[in-house]
This record gives sequence, structure tokens and C-alpha cells, in this order.
Amino acid sequence: MNPEGLREELMVLAGYLLSSAHGLYDEPASYGPFRLVDAAGRLLGIMEAAGLGDAFLTELRQAIEAHRFGRSDDQALRAFLDQACLRFAAALKAQMADPLC
Repeated sequence: MNPEGLREELMVLAGYLLSSAHGLYDEPASYGPFRLVDAAGRLLGIMEAAGLGDAFLTELRQAIEAHRFGRSDDQALRAFLDQACLRFAAALKAQMADPLC
């Protein structure tokens, strides 16, 4: 992805985050977690398109998409987030410990 394409994708994401924040004042509380998961999936897609992804991030994006586009209820989303956060933290810790990063 060229720098202009990356800039455009990030601008769209920023607009999504801003409009989501604005909308949350009038939306049910359960929309908040969904919107944040949606934003994370969008960000991972941008990273992938820019060549910044890896197998773990692709797997995470695909799992997010299953919850974004599937029939996931609040409990299922919460359980998914519990596991996704733990796995992401472990991957981040491993990456930070890698001297080649």
C-alpha cells in the first residue's frame, strides 16, 4: 500500500472512530464493545494491506470478522474478547522481548 492509500485508510478509520464516539451518546451501551471490536478489525485489515501483518494478526482479524458479521450475542463477544485480549497481550509481550523488533 502506498503512503497516500495508507493515509486515506487511516483517515477513514479516524472518521469511523469519531462518528462512533458521537453516536454512543444515543445508542445502547452494548454498541460500545461492538464498535471497538469493529475498529480493531478495520485497523488489522489496514495493517495487513500495508504489509505490516503476520499470521497471528491475520488470524485475529478473521476471528473478529466472524464476530462482526456473525450472530454473536453480548456474552459470546465478551468471551471472545477475554481470549483475544489474553492472546494479544502474550503476542505483544513476545514481540517486545524479541531483540530483532
